[in-house]
Amino acid sequence: MTTEQLTLIRRSETPQREAADGDFVEVAIDVPVFTAFTYRVPPEFAEAVRPGVRLLVPFRGRPRTALALRRTGPPEQEALLARIVSLVDVLDVDPILSEAHIELLEWAARYYFSPIGEVMKMAVPAGLRVAGERLLEITELGRAALRSRVVRDPQHLLLLEALDGAAEPLRSDALKQEHARLTYRAMAECEQVRWLVSTWIAGKASVQKKMETMVTLRRDPYKDERLGRRQEELIALLQTEGLGHVWSWTDIREMTDLSTAVLRGLVERGMLATEEREVYRDPFLGEPTREPVVVEPTPDQAAALGELRARLSLGQFYTFLLHGVTGSGKTEVYIRAIRTVLDTGKTALILLPEISLTPQFVGIFRSHFGEQVAVLHSALTPGEKNDQWRRIREGRITIVIGARSAIFAPLTNIGIIIVDEEHDGSFKQERGCRYHARDLAQVWGQRHDALVVLGSATPSVDTYYNARQQRIGYLPMSTRVADRQLPEVEIVDMRDPVVAGPATDEEAPVLSEPLKAAMRQTLAAGEQIILFLNRRGHSPFVICRDCGTSWRCPHCSVSLTYHHRPRALRCHYCDHQIPMPKTCPQCRSSDIGMLGTGTEKLEATLKELLPEARIARLDRDTGTQLNELIRRFRRHEIDILLGTQMVTKGHDFHNVTLVGVIMADLGLNFPDFRAGERTFQVLTQVAGRAGRGERAGRVLVQTYSPWHYAIEAARHHSYEEFVTHELHARREMMYPPFATLAAIVFEGADPLATERAARAFAAAGRRVFTASTEHADDVSLLGPAQAPLARLRGKTRWQLLVKGKTRAATRRFLGNLLQAAGYFEARDPHPGVNVAVDVDPQTMM
Repeated sequence: MTTEQLTLIRRSETPQREAADGDFVEVAIDVPVFTAFTYRVPPEFAEAVRPGVRLLVPFRGRPRTALALRRTGPPEQEALLARIVSLVDVLDVDPILSEAHIELLEWAARYYFSPIGEVMKMAVPAGLRVAGERLLEITELGRAALRSRVVRDPQHLLLLEALDGAAEPLRSDALKQEHARLTYRAMAECEQVRWLVSTWIAGKASVQKKMETMVTLRRDPYKDERLGRRQEELIALLQTEGLGHVWSWTDIREMTDLSTAVLRGLVERGMLATEEREVYRDPFLGEPTREPVVVEPTPDQAAALGELRARLSLGQFYTFLLHGVTGSGKTEVYIRAIRTVLDTGKTALILLPEISLTPQFVGIFRSHFGEQVAVLHSALTPGEKNDQWRRIREGRITIVIGARSAIFAPLTNIGIIIVDEEHDGSFKQERGCRYHARDLAQVWGQRHDALVVLGSATPSVDTYYNARQQRIGYLPMSTRVADRQLPEVEIVDMRDPVVAGPATDEEAPVLSEPLKAAMRQTLAAGEQIILFLNRRGHSPFVICRDCGTSWRCPHCSVSLTYHHRPRALRCHYCDHQIPMPKTCPQCRSSDIGMLGTGTEKLEATLKELLPEARIARLDRDTGTQLNELIRRFRRHEIDILLGTQMVTKGHDFHNVTLVGVIMADLGLNFPDFRAGERTFQVLTQVAGRAGRGERAGRVLVQTYSPWHYAIEAARHHSYEEFVTHELHARREMMYPPFATLAAIVFEGADPLATERAARAFAAAGRRVFTASTEHADDVSLLGPAQAPLARLRGKTRWQLLVKGKTRAATRRFLGNLLQAAGYFEARDPHPGVNVAVDVDPQTMM
């Protein structure tokens, strides 16, 4: 639709004051504006506009896709009423989101101070966000409907006749321009009954339905009917299943080398019938189907299940922390609890921190529940994600497994929500609407009267504290399945030169003598090893030995990391890359040093040290080989698997008896009050990969800080030891869970403008304190100050921190501050500076 056409709409359809309630609709549009937009509903769309349908609306001179939030009446102010224009079209026959889902989106927008359109964008797959236009083509079913005169609707008839008379597919916009009364809704209705098929041809929303030709044998050939040899071959194949059986033409082509000309000839003679049907893209295609393993629950599992089933029988919202040590069988508890839920006719949602890295988890659930399982995560193709989402919305799925965004999956009648590894930072969205999937899971569970289970071997301090305060239930599982022992953890003090081994002229040793000996012993026994080093690349620091020049990212406040393949320096934040320099740009010296050790360098060291071992590396640079490497390691085609945090999450390798932690201190030096918590969690999680089979496990932790409480607690497998020390420190410093936080982050290309914006917000906060005394004792405002990562992706970064005694006090003050600073205004008070609000931040970086 052109700008001129939209102008005509504005002029010709100015709403009248006596418009009735419901003649208007509030919508969300993907723009950074905090309020919903109101549009007039023309009479012809009065029945079609419902909450959750997509609309086409005029916005700033061009049509945009919007999500209908609610029907409403006219505004009170006459001036506003005169400015409201009509929506252009309705894109859906049925809502794509329920009213309950819309309520969840609006809650998230309010709680996290985010534009509703931004939240809507996360909930609706890109394949359903219209941008561009479609090619429409009539199907054989549509032609048959025309010939048999069963098409009654005038718009349907007009559309099908236009398509039937066209030599090629027609553009949807061209059809609308030629036939002014034709609507997108009519197109959607004809597509729904398969009278036409459509293909998006422009813009980003290019995902289309996957169609496949289906073939049916209508009659056997007559005795005197002559067939070609290839036609006889096709008929003989179809006769194996008899008349009426539906075959996929794709399957037929895989079994034979028949051409479509053979098919077309038999259709023309009336022996075969064909039909275009939609088929779903299967993300599990090629994945082996496992037999479900049924085991007797352990006493810990049985006790936890008893509590869960008792709560499920009440049909009320409740949250449990399932605190089970690594290898205690939390997955078995999930499966049995979900089976109980499905028996009541309800559905289940499971959130994982990084589902693309844990294919065995999905495999286990598919072995128990088969086609009832759908997955949603970033590793899916756009087509697969679109099809999975639509199957969920259509009610064909009862179990959804996904990453954090799966919390917005259009699943209905939910009985249980499981957040596995609830402590993991991946559940926090760090861009756009900065929601936490764990917290939204509890809001969503409350709306559904569902049970929420937060599972972890190393719960977040906040979650554990809530359990200790009896705000949520607590289900401990302190023993491993089959009474297997937790691995023995040994601390290797790298400060001791005898233990650490010889150093080179430039660097400290990487592999200690005890770890080398343990690896040789493990390999000799035919067992496997996991090595954990949370640092990618070859060398994290490159320097000129003559003048001291180092190579840093021009866009971020970090050093460039040397990667051996390709020989280049890369930034791990913005992916800036330059070839490895041969000489120093300052002094022209060729004496370039590569300091420090990453996974690439460790891999090379291991191959030199243990040439007989089969070694593989698992990190973000591994690319698409991630799942294949995991499969090979499980089949014992790899002896040593080394990697970053990817090797710590969710893997169950029964032949791993040795885990080595190369640099346990790396995370302790971050300027973040959660540094100790994250170090304890990652050490405990990676240690839990050892000894999960019949053989005992052993863990060697190399550290320069053997005295640190997080490392000592991990050594003893003692969460209580860790959390007692951690809670004491946080109470003294007034950090969560004894206070709540909110951060305001400022990013801009202009350093001065960014600093001015931060100081303007701080001044607004001081005005709020001055205007009211209600915040004085409950809230403090820290900053503004440069962020610890002061420059990122070419932008300067500043931040403000709001700390309050209660969540209500923090949010009330934050809302007043943002209002005073003009954050909610449509006109940006600080152009060129992005202002992001992070409620309950998980990192201070």
